[in-house]
Amino acid sequence: MRRGLPLLIRLAQQSADEVRGDLARVARASAAAARAVDEHDATAASEASRALSDPDALAAMATWVPHAARSRAPLQHRAAELDRSESATRELLRDAIARTKRLELALDAIQAAHRQDATRRASQQADENELTRRASVGPTDA
Repeated sequence: MRRGLPLLIRLAQQSADEVRGDLARVARASAAAARAVDEHDATAASEASRALSDPDALAAMATWVPHAARSRAPLQHRAAELDRSESATRELLRDAIARTKRLELALDAIQAAHRQDATRRASQQADENELTRRASVGPTDA
């Protein structure tokens, strides 16, 4: 498993990078949709302001208001849809990063266990070497 973990980590990192790219695209689209709604609202406010000072514009606004409301609805719907998509993509990114971190932690734990085993084996070997050396020297008379 230890040999496969680095590959799994790289794949998880690539997956997280792809989700980051997706999130950037969705965030840009969401910002653009929010700007479209804001621009629509600014245009409506401008027309309403103009209508207050111009009787002809006030008459025209009566026919324009229902159209403006109908054209705002799809813009608002798209902005809300993109907000939901952005939230879902952020959650996917969190999951991808967490998966990568779990794999990295697993690899670190395995490597630490191998280091401990190597240290233990080296210590045992040193003890055995010391015992062998003492046995070959023979008993000492003190």
